[in-house]
Amino acid sequence: MKNKRMKFLHIICTVFLLSVGLQTYAQQDSTILLEEVVVTATKNLTRNKDLPYAIVTLSKAASNNRLSRTLPESLTGLPGVYIQKTNHGGGSPFVRGLTGNQTLLMVDGIRLNNSIFRFGPNQYLTLIDNLIVDKVEVVKGTGSVQFGSDALSGVINVITKSPSFSDKNKWSGKLTSRFTGFGMEKTVRPELSFSSRKFAFNAGVSNKKFGDLRGGDTTGFQTPSGYKELSWDAKAKWLIGKDWNLTASYQQLNQANVPVYHKYILENFAINNSDPLKREFGNVSLKKSFKNSFLKDISTYVAYQNIEEHRNSRKNGSNLLRLEDDRAATFSGGIDIKTKQSNIWTANTGFEFNADRIYSKRVDKDIMSNVGTSKRGLYPDGSVYNNAAIYSLHHIQINRFLIEAGGRYNSYSIGITDTTLGKVKMNPSALVFQTGISYKLSNLFTLYSNISSGYRAPNIDDMGTLGIVDFRYEVPAYDLQPEKSINYEAGVKWSSKKSSGVISVFNTSLSNLITRIKTGAAMSGYDIYKKINVEKGFIQGYEIQTAYTPTKNFNINVGLTSLYGQSVTRNEPLRRIPPLNGQLGFQYFNGIFHVGFIGDFASAQRRLAQGDKDDNRIKKGGTPGYNVFNFYSGVDLKFITLKMYLNNILNEDYRTHGSGINGMGRSISLTAVLNLGS
Repeated sequence: MKNKRMKFLHIICTVFLLSVGLQTYAQQDSTILLEEVVVTATKNLTRNKDLPYAIVTLSKAASNNRLSRTLPESLTGLPGVYIQKTNHGGGSPFVRGLTGNQTLLMVDGIRLNNSIFRFGPNQYLTLIDNLIVDKVEVVKGTGSVQFGSDALSGVINVITKSPSFSDKNKWSGKLTSRFTGFGMEKTVRPELSFSSRKFAFNAGVSNKKFGDLRGGDTTGFQTPSGYKELSWDAKAKWLIGKDWNLTASYQQLNQANVPVYHKYILENFAINNSDPLKREFGNVSLKKSFKNSFLKDISTYVAYQNIEEHRNSRKNGSNLLRLEDDRAATFSGGIDIKTKQSNIWTANTGFEFNADRIYSKRVDKDIMSNVGTSKRGLYPDGSVYNNAAIYSLHHIQINRFLIEAGGRYNSYSIGITDTTLGKVKMNPSALVFQTGISYKLSNLFTLYSNISSGYRAPNIDDMGTLGIVDFRYEVPAYDLQPEKSINYEAGVKWSSKKSSGVISVFNTSLSNLITRIKTGAAMSGYDIYKKINVEKGFIQGYEIQTAYTPTKNFNINVGLTSLYGQSVTRNEPLRRIPPLNGQLGFQYFNGIFHVGFIGDFASAQRRLAQGDKDDNRIKKGGTPGYNVFNFYSGVDLKFITLKMYLNNILNEDYRTHGSGINGMGRSISLTAVLNLGS
């Protein structure tokens, strides 16, 4: 019955997409549905519909129209994006089939990725409070030229809320509270803002408590899975002179007692959690605009980020408590210069640097005697990972054609001191390019194609890991080279008064992939793995996203993603490739009132790599498909906004592919936002 229901939903979505396309073709007027301005793809403000890349954006309003408990969960259903959850406190986005250190995450254009990002799913995107996010831009199939390493399949750039200037001094405040039934969430966030002609700021504090996650159907509460989170943030802007803008921001988020649920259930652990897991981020940027015919503006920034994780683990029946501390401190900076060579040709040229220092230690403590023994940490303590890059991006508009082309050169300096191998130094480098072209076929349609190369330099996690990671034991490898990708893509974008959308087809060739291989030995019941550059593969597929507004009060949104990943070297599927998945949404709004429906669906994933079959988080034979239906309603009054969510109406018992915990079952969430202004 479930498979028939799923097939029916997929057929409905396909028919709808085709019908929207036909209705769009009949339209004769332009629209602003695809007029949103994006910056991530080119480091330059450009309309989405003009760019030769597939870009999907998540606005604050769209995020508010679903539960959005965490930032990763708010990305659910975006075409080309699939969310894996190892635990309730996790959330790792797959962009076109790749995740972890093979997908670049950014905050306000600055790298979130550091040199100990793992190959597989990680939890680091949850370390950004979703309540401070203004917009998320996902650029697919390109990114290494614009932003450097790790963008094998794309870039997710999280743009946080910024204060704005006003003619008069204004104070305003906001109080957000949200609750989910069965004790699954209690969130409170007060905010304060000030604006004037030359200075503005906003600041807030978020206090969140997430109880154990209650699954659908027969799953019940998944214990232990709940945790606590406390964060605060501030951002200020100054107009310090004519056409001089200075921005400073600070973010800090702390999570406490975050359990790794499947470790308790499947691997006989009495304790396995992160306590605490925290991120600290500070950034200062300065921009100067010029009225010069050649030089348009100069932007520069310096930033500091610190990500720290303390892990505790002990198995049932054991007296050994393992205490691990890992910390990555990153200093970064850069300068971007925008120039205008002619009326049809502009460029962004710049320099960037990142400097990581890794701190890692471990103590094995006997809980009976309370005596601890110091051991080597998961990573070599004191490791240094530096990189510097120069890039140039060019934007050329010739009549109906828009050409985007550029290149980047990155150089790395990596220093590791290992207890057994001594000092190891590496100096990898990478040169990448991109070329894209779009052609405005008519007022309705734009055709585009692009070729982009990408890379991922080996990091400290690749080279220096020693210990238990997920369900295996890893040993160091110091002779690794950068992973590489080449993305070939073509598509069509359309836009009318009532409809807009994108259809894209792509093939991403992957080479020199860093792959874990079994050494044939074992330790503490875990197979021992080592990483080598050996694998070649590819991911190909298509994406469809469309919005249709038959009346001014009603809209429909549909997204669909299909991926096929194959390892050429192993002649088997690539690991963790998401199944066919998508989202169907309806919304009706009339003045202050709105109601909506969101359906998330995925087919079963039976194409498994051997690594998937060895992963205890994936059921034997693969991950079943699912249909999850959600309903929401809300009212927007002058001083207060009220929303109600009915989550997983049919109480579907489901798990996204590769996850270690099931999704939320049937429940009710309530949100209230109190707005106070001067």
